[in-house]
Amino acid sequence: MVAVPGDRTASMLTFALFAALLVAVALGLVLPPLLRRAPAATVTQDAANVSIYRDQLLELERDLQQGTLSPDQHAAARSEIETRLADDLRAAQAAAPAPTSGRLIAVALAVVIPVVAIVGYKLAGTPAALDPVQRLGMSEEDAAERAKMIELTGKLAQRMQDNPGDPKGWVMLARSYRALDKLPQSVRAYAKAVALVPGDASLMADYAETLALAQGGRIEGEALKAAQRALELDARNDKALALLGTAAFEGKDFAKAIDYWQRLLSLAPPGSDYARAVQSGIDEAKAGLAQGDRPAAPGPGIQGRVAIAPELRDQVKQEDTVFVFARAADGPRMPLAVIRKQVKDLPFDFVLDDSLAMAGGPALSAAGQVMVSARVSRSGTPMPASGDLEGQVGPVAVGAQGVAITIDRALP
Repeated sequence: MVAVPGDRTASMLTFALFAALLVAVALGLVLPPLLRRAPAATVTQDAANVSIYRDQLLELERDLQQGTLSPDQHAAARSEIETRLADDLRAAQAAAPAPTSGRLIAVALAVVIPVVAIVGYKLAGTPAALDPVQRLGMSEEDAAERAKMIELTGKLAQRMQDNPGDPKGWVMLARSYRALDKLPQSVRAYAKAVALVPGDASLMADYAETLALAQGGRIEGEALKAAQRALELDARNDKALALLGTAAFEGKDFAKAIDYWQRLLSLAPPGSDYARAVQSGIDEAKAGLAQGDRPAAPGPGIQGRVAIAPELRDQVKQEDTVFVFARAADGPRMPLAVIRKQVKDLPFDFVLDDSLAMAGGPALSAAGQVMVSARVSRSGTPMPASGDLEGQVGPVAVGAQGVAITIDRALP
Protein backbone atom coordinates (compact mmCIF):
# COMPACT_ATOMS: atom_id res chain seq x y z
CA MET A 1 0.00 0.00 0.00
CA VAL A 2 1.30 3.44 -0.91
CA ALA A 3 1.31 5.97 1.94
CA VAL A 4 -0.43 9.31 1.32
CA PRO A 5 0.88 12.66 2.65
CA GLY A 6 -1.56 12.57 5.52
CA ASP A 7 -0.17 9.22 6.65
CA ARG A 8 3.38 10.58 6.59
CA THR A 9 2.43 13.65 8.62
CA ALA A 10 0.70 11.45 11.17
CA SER A 11 3.80 9.27 11.38
CA MET A 12 6.05 12.25 12.00
CA LEU A 13 3.68 13.66 14.65
CA THR A 14 3.50 10.28 16.34
CA PHE A 15 7.29 10.05 16.31
CA ALA A 16 7.68 13.52 17.80
CA LEU A 17 5.22 12.77 20.62
CA PHE A 18 6.82 9.41 21.28
CA ALA A 19 10.30 10.95 21.34
CA ALA A 20 9.16 13.58 23.81
CA LEU A 21 7.65 10.87 25.97
CA LEU A 22 10.90 8.89 25.88
CA VAL A 23 12.89 11.96 26.93
CA ALA A 24 10.50 12.51 29.83
CA VAL A 25 10.71 8.87 30.87
CA ALA A 26 14.50 8.93 30.59
CA LEU A 27 14.72 12.00 32.80
CA GLY A 28 12.25 10.44 35.21
CA LEU A 29 14.49 7.42 35.52
CA VAL A 30 17.82 9.23 35.62
CA LEU A 31 17.16 12.26 37.83
CA PRO A 32 15.69 10.74 41.03
CA PRO A 33 18.71 8.53 41.77
CA LEU A 34 21.05 11.47 41.20
CA LEU A 35 19.02 13.77 43.44
CA ARG A 36 19.02 11.09 46.16
CA ARG A 37 22.82 11.10 46.04
CA ALA A 38 22.74 7.38 45.24
CA PRO A 39 26.08 5.81 44.38
CA ALA A 40 26.89 5.31 40.72
CA ALA A 41 25.93 1.86 39.48
CA THR A 42 27.41 -0.61 37.10
CA VAL A 43 24.04 -1.54 35.61
CA THR A 44 24.96 -0.39 32.09
CA GLN A 45 28.10 -2.50 31.99
CA ASP A 46 26.34 -5.48 33.53
CA ALA A 47 23.55 -5.18 30.95
CA ALA A 48 26.09 -5.10 28.16
CA ASN A 49 27.80 -8.22 29.48
CA VAL A 50 24.53 -10.09 30.03
CA SER A 51 23.15 -9.16 26.58
CA ILE A 52 26.29 -10.22 24.73
CA TYR A 53 26.70 -13.46 26.66
CA ARG A 54 22.99 -14.16 26.13
CA ASP A 55 23.52 -13.92 22.36
CA GLN A 56 26.44 -16.34 22.64
CA LEU A 57 24.25 -18.81 24.57
CA LEU A 58 21.51 -18.55 21.93
CA GLU A 59 24.11 -19.25 19.25
CA LEU A 60 25.22 -22.35 21.16
CA GLU A 61 21.61 -23.56 21.35
CA ARG A 62 21.22 -23.12 17.57
CA ASP A 63 24.45 -25.03 16.97
CA LEU A 64 23.23 -27.86 19.20
CA GLN A 65 19.87 -28.05 17.41
CA GLN A 66 21.54 -28.01 13.97
CA GLY A 67 23.91 -30.79 15.00
CA THR A 68 27.13 -28.79 14.62
CA LEU A 69 27.87 -29.27 18.33
CA SER A 70 27.63 -32.48 20.31
CA PRO A 71 25.87 -32.35 23.72
CA ASP A 72 29.25 -32.61 25.49
CA GLN A 73 30.72 -29.78 23.40
CA HIS A 74 27.61 -27.70 24.03
CA ALA A 75 27.77 -28.26 27.79
CA ALA A 76 31.47 -27.37 27.95
CA ALA A 77 31.02 -24.20 25.90
CA ARG A 78 27.99 -23.12 27.95
CA SER A 79 29.91 -23.64 31.19
CA GLU A 80 32.78 -21.52 29.89
CA ILE A 81 30.43 -18.68 28.87
CA GLU A 82 28.66 -18.70 32.24
CA THR A 83 32.02 -18.61 34.05
CA ARG A 84 33.21 -15.65 31.94
CA LEU A 85 29.97 -13.76 32.62
CA ALA A 86 30.30 -14.28 36.37
CA ASP A 87 33.92 -13.10 36.28
CA ASP A 88 33.02 -9.97 34.28
CA LEU A 89 30.13 -9.09 36.58
CA ARG A 90 32.36 -9.42 39.65
CA ALA A 91 35.01 -7.27 37.99
CA ALA A 92 32.44 -4.63 37.10
CA GLN A 93 31.16 -4.48 40.69
CA ALA A 94 34.69 -4.24 42.06
CA ALA A 95 35.42 -1.34 39.71
CA ALA A 96 32.27 0.64 40.64
CA PRO A 97 33.10 4.29 41.42
CA ALA A 98 32.71 5.80 44.84
CA PRO A 99 29.45 7.68 45.65
CA THR A 100 29.38 11.30 44.47
CA SER A 101 26.88 14.09 44.65
CA GLY A 102 24.55 14.14 41.66
CA ARG A 103 22.56 17.36 42.02
CA LEU A 104 24.63 19.35 39.55
CA ILE A 105 24.62 16.43 37.13
CA ALA A 106 20.84 16.10 37.48
CA VAL A 107 20.26 19.77 36.67
CA ALA A 108 22.62 19.57 33.69
CA LEU A 109 20.89 16.47 32.33
CA ALA A 110 17.45 18.03 32.70
CA VAL A 111 18.55 20.83 30.39
CA VAL A 112 21.00 19.09 28.10
CA ILE A 113 19.13 15.88 27.18
CA PRO A 114 16.15 17.55 25.43
CA VAL A 115 18.38 20.13 23.70
CA VAL A 116 20.88 17.54 22.45
CA ALA A 117 18.06 15.26 21.31
CA ILE A 118 16.42 17.97 19.23
CA VAL A 119 19.55 19.57 17.79
CA GLY A 120 21.26 16.24 17.21
CA TYR A 121 18.31 14.86 15.28
CA LYS A 122 18.11 17.93 13.08
CA LEU A 123 21.83 17.76 12.29
CA ALA A 124 22.45 14.04 12.03
CA GLY A 125 19.07 12.36 12.00
CA THR A 126 17.20 10.79 9.14
CA PRO A 127 13.77 12.38 8.84
CA ALA A 128 13.13 10.32 5.71
CA ALA A 129 13.16 7.23 7.91
CA LEU A 130 9.82 8.40 9.33
CA ASP A 131 8.30 8.00 5.89
CA PRO A 132 6.55 4.59 5.69
CA VAL A 133 7.42 4.41 2.00
CA GLN A 134 11.14 4.51 2.79
CA ARG A 135 11.26 2.05 5.62
CA LEU A 136 13.41 -1.05 5.15
CA GLY A 137 10.86 -3.65 6.07
CA MET A 138 12.46 -4.36 9.49
CA SER A 139 9.91 -4.98 12.23
CA GLU A 140 9.78 -2.55 15.13
CA GLU A 141 10.91 -5.32 17.49
CA ASP A 142 13.91 -6.16 15.29
CA ALA A 143 14.80 -2.49 14.93
CA ALA A 144 14.65 -2.01 18.70
CA GLU A 145 16.85 -5.05 19.30
CA ARG A 146 19.37 -3.86 16.74
CA ALA A 147 19.44 -0.37 18.25
CA LYS A 148 20.04 -1.86 21.68
CA MET A 149 22.82 -4.07 20.32
CA ILE A 150 24.47 -1.10 18.62
CA GLU A 151 24.37 0.89 21.86
CA LEU A 152 25.82 -1.95 23.94
CA THR A 153 28.51 -2.63 21.35
CA GLY A 154 29.50 1.02 21.43
CA LYS A 155 29.84 0.90 25.20
CA LEU A 156 31.91 -2.26 24.96
CA ALA A 157 34.16 -0.67 22.34
CA GLN A 158 34.78 2.25 24.68
CA ARG A 159 35.53 -0.14 27.52
CA MET A 160 38.12 -1.91 25.36
CA GLN A 161 39.84 1.39 24.61
CA ASP A 162 40.33 1.75 28.35
CA ASN A 163 41.31 -1.90 28.84
CA PRO A 164 43.07 -3.08 25.65
CA GLY A 165 44.77 -6.03 27.34
CA ASP A 166 41.54 -8.01 27.84
CA PRO A 167 41.35 -10.74 25.13
CA LYS A 168 37.90 -11.92 26.20
CA GLY A 169 36.59 -8.40 25.78
CA TRP A 170 38.02 -8.18 22.26
CA VAL A 171 36.37 -11.49 21.36
CA MET A 172 33.02 -10.26 22.67
CA LEU A 173 33.43 -7.05 20.69
CA ALA A 174 34.39 -8.94 17.52
CA ARG A 175 31.33 -11.19 17.78
CA SER A 176 29.08 -8.21 18.45
CA TYR A 177 30.38 -6.37 15.38
CA ARG A 178 29.93 -9.49 13.28
CA ALA A 179 26.34 -9.87 14.48
CA LEU A 180 25.78 -6.30 13.29
CA ASP A 181 27.40 -7.13 9.90
CA LYS A 182 30.23 -4.69 10.63
CA LEU A 183 32.88 -7.02 9.29
CA PRO A 184 35.88 -4.64 9.05
CA GLN A 185 35.42 -3.68 12.69
CA SER A 186 34.98 -7.35 13.63
CA VAL A 187 38.22 -8.25 11.84
CA ARG A 188 40.12 -5.55 13.73
CA ALA A 189 38.73 -6.71 17.08
CA TYR A 190 39.59 -10.34 16.32
CA ALA A 191 43.12 -9.25 15.35
CA LYS A 192 43.51 -7.65 18.78
CA ALA A 193 42.35 -10.84 20.50
CA VAL A 194 44.59 -13.08 18.36
CA ALA A 195 47.59 -10.91 19.13
CA LEU A 196 46.94 -11.37 22.85
CA VAL A 197 46.16 -15.11 22.65
CA PRO A 198 48.03 -16.45 19.58
CA GLY A 199 47.77 -20.09 20.65
CA ASP A 200 43.96 -20.38 20.73
CA ALA A 201 42.89 -22.52 17.74
CA SER A 202 39.17 -21.74 18.00
CA LEU A 203 39.85 -18.02 18.15
CA MET A 204 42.20 -18.24 15.17
CA ALA A 205 39.56 -20.12 13.16
CA ASP A 206 36.91 -17.50 13.99
CA TYR A 207 39.36 -14.83 12.85
CA ALA A 208 39.98 -16.71 9.58
CA GLU A 209 36.25 -17.08 8.91
CA THR A 210 35.56 -13.41 9.56
CA LEU A 211 38.46 -12.38 7.32
CA ALA A 212 37.01 -14.55 4.53
CA LEU A 213 33.56 -13.03 4.96
CA ALA A 214 35.05 -9.53 4.83
CA GLN A 215 36.73 -10.55 1.55
CA GLY A 216 33.44 -11.51 -0.06
CA GLY A 217 33.76 -15.19 0.86
CA ARG A 218 37.22 -15.61 -0.63
CA ILE A 219 39.44 -17.83 1.53
CA GLU A 220 42.79 -16.44 0.48
CA GLY A 221 45.60 -14.27 1.77
CA GLU A 222 45.40 -13.63 5.51
CA ALA A 223 42.20 -15.66 5.83
CA LEU A 224 43.92 -18.73 4.40
CA LYS A 225 46.98 -18.23 6.61
CA ALA A 226 44.83 -17.89 9.71
CA ALA A 227 42.90 -21.07 8.87
CA GLN A 228 46.17 -22.96 8.34
CA ARG A 229 47.50 -21.66 11.65
CA ALA A 230 44.31 -22.76 13.44
CA LEU A 231 44.71 -26.28 12.07
CA GLU A 232 48.36 -26.33 13.18
CA LEU A 233 47.20 -25.49 16.69
CA ASP A 234 44.39 -28.08 16.65
CA ALA A 235 44.27 -30.79 13.98
CA ARG A 236 40.59 -31.41 14.85
CA ASN A 237 39.34 -27.85 14.54
CA ASP A 238 36.17 -28.25 12.46
CA LYS A 239 35.95 -24.66 11.27
CA ALA A 240 39.54 -24.66 10.01
CA LEU A 241 38.96 -27.97 8.21
CA ALA A 242 35.81 -26.59 6.55
CA LEU A 243 37.56 -23.39 5.44
CA LEU A 244 40.66 -25.13 4.10
CA GLY A 245 38.58 -27.77 2.31
CA THR A 246 36.57 -25.06 0.59
CA ALA A 247 39.73 -23.15 -0.37
CA ALA A 248 41.22 -26.32 -1.87
CA PHE A 249 38.01 -27.14 -3.73
CA GLU A 250 37.78 -23.69 -5.27
CA GLY A 251 41.43 -23.99 -6.26
CA LYS A 252 40.56 -27.35 -7.92
CA ASP A 253 42.91 -29.23 -5.61
CA PHE A 254 40.29 -31.92 -5.15
CA ALA A 255 42.53 -34.43 -3.39
CA LYS A 256 43.33 -31.93 -0.67
CA ALA A 257 39.68 -30.89 -0.39
CA ILE A 258 38.66 -34.52 0.09
CA ASP A 259 41.27 -34.97 2.80
CA TYR A 260 40.13 -31.90 4.74
CA TRP A 261 36.42 -32.71 4.40
CA GLN A 262 36.79 -36.37 5.31
CA ARG A 263 38.52 -35.31 8.51
CA LEU A 264 35.68 -32.85 9.07
CA LEU A 265 33.07 -35.55 8.42
CA SER A 266 34.60 -37.71 11.17
CA LEU A 267 33.83 -34.88 13.63
CA ALA A 268 30.26 -34.19 12.48
CA PRO A 269 27.32 -35.80 14.31
CA PRO A 270 26.32 -38.87 12.23
CA GLY A 271 23.13 -38.37 10.25
CA SER A 272 23.00 -34.60 10.86
CA ASP A 273 22.28 -32.04 8.14
CA TYR A 274 25.82 -30.82 8.58
CA ALA A 275 27.24 -34.30 7.96
CA ARG A 276 25.13 -34.65 4.82
CA ALA A 277 26.33 -31.27 3.53
CA VAL A 278 29.96 -32.26 4.11
CA GLN A 279 29.41 -35.60 2.36
CA SER A 280 27.88 -33.78 -0.60
CA GLY A 281 31.02 -31.67 -0.88
CA ILE A 282 33.21 -34.78 -0.70
CA ASP A 283 31.18 -36.42 -3.50
CA GLU A 284 31.62 -33.38 -5.73
CA ALA A 285 35.37 -33.28 -5.04
CA LYS A 286 35.67 -37.01 -5.80
CA ALA A 287 33.88 -36.53 -9.10
CA GLY A 288 36.25 -33.72 -10.01
CA LEU A 289 39.26 -35.80 -9.02
CA ALA A 290 38.10 -38.86 -10.97
CA GLN A 291 37.42 -37.01 -14.21
CA GLY A 292 40.38 -34.65 -14.20
CA ASP A 293 40.33 -31.00 -15.25
CA ARG A 294 39.58 -31.25 -18.97
CA PRO A 295 37.73 -28.43 -20.75
CA ALA A 296 34.15 -29.31 -21.54
CA ALA A 297 33.02 -29.61 -25.12
CA PRO A 298 30.76 -26.88 -26.42
CA GLY A 299 27.06 -27.57 -26.44
CA PRO A 300 23.64 -26.04 -25.83
CA GLY A 301 23.15 -24.10 -22.63
CA ILE A 302 20.54 -22.26 -20.61
CA GLN A 303 20.05 -18.49 -20.64
CA GLY A 304 18.15 -16.49 -18.08
CA ARG A 305 18.09 -13.78 -15.45
CA VAL A 306 18.45 -13.86 -11.66
CA ALA A 307 16.87 -11.37 -9.25
CA ILE A 308 16.21 -11.25 -5.52
CA ALA A 309 12.83 -10.64 -3.94
CA PRO A 310 12.60 -7.02 -2.71
CA GLU A 311 11.62 -8.10 0.81
CA LEU A 312 14.88 -10.10 1.14
CA ARG A 313 17.23 -7.46 -0.25
CA ASP A 314 17.95 -5.97 3.18
CA GLN A 315 18.90 -9.40 4.58
CA VAL A 316 22.05 -9.70 2.45
CA LYS A 317 25.28 -7.77 2.00
CA GLN A 318 26.57 -6.47 -1.29
CA GLU A 319 29.66 -8.73 -1.07
CA ASP A 320 27.72 -11.95 -0.36
CA THR A 321 28.36 -14.67 -2.93
CA VAL A 322 25.66 -15.72 -5.41
CA PHE A 323 25.89 -19.17 -7.03
CA VAL A 324 23.79 -20.04 -10.10
CA PHE A 325 23.84 -23.72 -11.02
CA ALA A 326 22.00 -26.41 -12.97
CA ARG A 327 21.41 -29.96 -11.78
CA ALA A 328 19.87 -32.90 -13.59
CA ALA A 329 16.14 -33.09 -12.82
CA ASP A 330 16.51 -36.85 -12.32
CA GLY A 331 19.96 -37.89 -11.20
CA PRO A 332 22.87 -36.95 -8.95
CA ARG A 333 22.72 -33.63 -7.11
CA MET A 334 26.16 -32.68 -8.38
CA PRO A 335 25.91 -29.40 -10.36
CA LEU A 336 26.33 -29.72 -14.11
CA ALA A 337 27.36 -26.06 -14.52
CA VAL A 338 28.02 -23.28 -12.03
CA ILE A 339 28.69 -19.55 -12.15
CA ARG A 340 29.64 -17.31 -9.24
CA LYS A 341 28.67 -13.66 -8.77
CA GLN A 342 27.98 -11.27 -5.88
CA VAL A 343 24.80 -9.73 -4.52
CA LYS A 344 25.90 -6.34 -5.84
CA ASP A 345 25.57 -7.78 -9.37
CA LEU A 346 21.86 -8.58 -8.91
CA PRO A 347 19.80 -8.62 -11.02
CA PHE A 348 22.02 -10.13 -13.73
CA ASP A 349 21.75 -12.22 -16.88
CA PHE A 350 23.42 -15.62 -16.97
CA VAL A 351 24.38 -18.34 -19.42
CA LEU A 352 25.05 -21.87 -18.18
CA ASP A 353 26.81 -24.18 -20.62
CA ASP A 354 29.45 -26.90 -20.80
CA SER A 355 32.30 -24.42 -20.36
CA LEU A 356 31.07 -23.89 -16.78
CA ALA A 357 30.89 -27.57 -15.87
CA MET A 358 32.43 -28.85 -12.66
CA ALA A 359 35.96 -30.00 -13.35
CA GLY A 360 35.58 -32.99 -15.64
CA GLY A 361 32.04 -33.63 -14.47
CA PRO A 362 29.06 -34.62 -16.63
CA ALA A 363 28.24 -32.23 -19.46
CA LEU A 364 25.19 -30.01 -19.21
CA SER A 365 24.50 -30.56 -22.89
CA ALA A 366 24.04 -34.29 -22.27
CA ALA A 367 21.22 -33.71 -19.81
CA GLY A 368 17.60 -33.53 -20.91
CA GLN A 369 15.74 -31.70 -18.13
CA VAL A 370 17.45 -29.71 -15.38
CA MET A 371 16.62 -27.74 -12.27
CA VAL A 372 18.17 -24.26 -12.24
CA SER A 373 18.85 -22.66 -8.86
CA ALA A 374 20.37 -19.46 -7.51
CA ARG A 375 21.62 -19.23 -3.93
CA VAL A 376 23.05 -16.42 -1.82
CA SER A 377 25.79 -18.06 0.26
CA ARG A 378 26.62 -16.06 3.38
CA SER A 379 29.81 -18.07 3.91
CA GLY A 380 30.89 -17.84 0.28
CA THR A 381 31.17 -21.64 0.06
CA PRO A 382 29.30 -23.91 -2.37
CA MET A 383 27.84 -26.05 0.41
CA PRO A 384 24.31 -24.93 1.45
CA ALA A 385 23.86 -23.70 5.00
CA SER A 386 20.98 -22.64 7.19
CA GLY A 387 20.08 -19.02 6.54
CA ASP A 388 21.25 -18.99 2.92
CA LEU A 389 18.70 -17.55 0.49
CA GLU A 390 17.62 -19.52 -2.58
CA GLY A 391 15.35 -19.59 -5.60
CA GLN A 392 14.73 -22.40 -8.09
CA VAL A 393 12.89 -23.12 -11.33
CA GLY A 394 12.41 -26.28 -13.33
CA PRO A 395 12.50 -28.70 -14.73
CA VAL A 396 13.55 -26.84 -17.88
CA ALA A 397 15.01 -28.19 -21.08
CA VAL A 398 18.68 -27.66 -21.92
CA GLY A 399 18.75 -24.94 -24.55
CA ALA A 400 15.98 -22.94 -22.87
CA GLN A 401 16.14 -19.14 -22.93
CA GLY A 402 14.42 -16.49 -20.83
CA VAL A 403 14.61 -18.56 -17.64
CA ALA A 404 13.69 -16.26 -14.73
CA ILE A 405 14.87 -17.11 -11.20
CA THR A 406 13.80 -15.15 -8.13
CA ILE A 407 15.72 -15.70 -4.88
CA ASP A 408 12.75 -15.69 -2.53
CA ARG A 409 13.23 -18.03 0.43
CA ALA A 410 15.65 -18.83 3.23
CA LEU A 411 17.07 -22.30 3.80
CA PRO A 412 16.02 -23.79 7.17
